[in-house]
Amino acid sequence: MNSEISDKYKTILKNYSGEIKIQKSRFVSNIFHLAEKENFSFYIDKIKKKYYDAKHHPYAYRLGPDKNNFRFNDDGEPSGSSGKPILDAIDKYELTDVLIVVTRYFGGTKLGVGGLKRAYFDSAEECVKNSKIIEKFICEKIRISFDYAYIGAIMNHLEKNNINIIENKSGINVNILCELRKSQIQQFEENIINLTKGSVLINKIIE
Repeated sequence: MNSEISDKYKTILKNYSGEIKIQKSRFVSNIFHLAEKENFSFYIDKIKKKYYDAKHHPYAYRLGPDKNNFRFNDDGEPSGSSGKPILDAIDKYELTDVLIVVTRYFGGTKLGVGGLKRAYFDSAEECVKNSKIIEKFICEKIRISFDYAYIGAIMNHLEKNNINIIENKSGINVNILCELRKSQIQQFEENIINLTKGSVLINKIIE
């Protein structure tokens, strides 16, 4: 299996904000770390209440390790002028599990669709730059059960490879629940099978 299997992604550590001014218009951006099943509308409502005197709050989000869950909205701005550029800023930094809302205060000079696109992208990017980008790993849980005769070899292997033991329910046999990166699983299973001469029981935990 390819050791470069996609088992990591980028997101932000915590929420941040930023602000830029373009031809007297203010663009206030807010980025939120968003869990995949979290209700993004809560944050939209929060921003609209905080900046109640602004008319437009376009936003975009991308969720999940596979990044297939996304949405963008112009919130009354000309079609294609705001929500998509915000999403483009998210994608430029390869982020997921984030929501960006950009609030615009009109300064009296119309920017046109092209100007708005640049302004919303720059505002969203400014917000991203202010945040701390972190890398997370996609992990899976594997339960292994084997004879005590192999416990020394197995434990040494787990320690050497920094594989996390999250549960030990040993009885007649050693019964261990491990957590490891997705890219490590095939090699891990092969190694455990070899160390126990094929006598190990391996079960993936589906949550």
